[in-house]
Amino acid sequence: MNLTRYPQLIDRLAAEYVLGTLRGGARRRFQQYADEDSAIRRAIDEWQRRLAPLAELAAPRMPPAAVWDAIERRLGLSAARNAARPRGVQETPARPSRGLLDNLAFWRGWAIGVTALAAIAVVVAVRALLPSTTTPATAPSVAQQPEAAVSHVAVLNDKDAHPVMLIAWDEAHSTMTLHPLGLVDLPPGRAMELWGIPASGHPMSLGMLPDNASGKVSAGQQKPENYAALAVSIEAPGGSPDHNAPSGPVVFSGKLLPVS
Repeated sequence: MNLTRYPQLIDRLAAEYVLGTLRGGARRRFQQYADEDSAIRRAIDEWQRRLAPLAELAAPRMPPAAVWDAIERRLGLSAARNAARPRGVQETPARPSRGLLDNLAFWRGWAIGVTALAAIAVVVAVRALLPSTTTPATAPSVAQQPEAAVSHVAVLNDKDAHPVMLIAWDEAHSTMTLHPLGLVDLPPGRAMELWGIPASGHPMSLGMLPDNASGKVSAGQQKPENYAALAVSIEAPGGSPDHNAPSGPVVFSGKLLPVS
């Protein structure tokens, strides 16, 4: 099959390949095509470049104990241990070596890899749902995406690292689109204020947010590249009297990252 005749198909397969949803024989065949076709490799590279930064959205998480049980079952360690255990001796649950448990980099990488896939899927879905100035007859390829599109994205987490809100920043239109991802428990008579957190210097108020954390708000003259993270504080109606610092508690925060 000559895939170069179907650029939109190449684009979709490349997206699934990078996300990991293209599996089995289809993935192997697509990899073979990529080895022989520079256009397919460019499509894969473009999707990797776009999606790789979103891994930073993930917070480190410790996997559940059931993960070790599943590993033992698949490796046959549970059966071997039961056969070697003397009668009447209660089984002691196996534990991995301390070297692995103490390896924080291992767990951080595992958590980022798993959680980032969910974050990437959310962002890709949001990009598909956002309104555009024109409605193309066919889905555009990565290289054909319109300029007026999401340029930066942030997933704001609560103090327990649970995702609460996704903010998609459209720099071309100076707007931010809010998508609730969890429960926003706003106290009665209070309001949410959005803050841009630069790499150095004081925070900057980006305006008040709707109580339901959904819809569009104006970004004004603010530029997303000026900020490393976004945060939300709980304020009195009208916001903090100091536009350079929240007066109430900061309840949500997350890194602001480019998507292209």
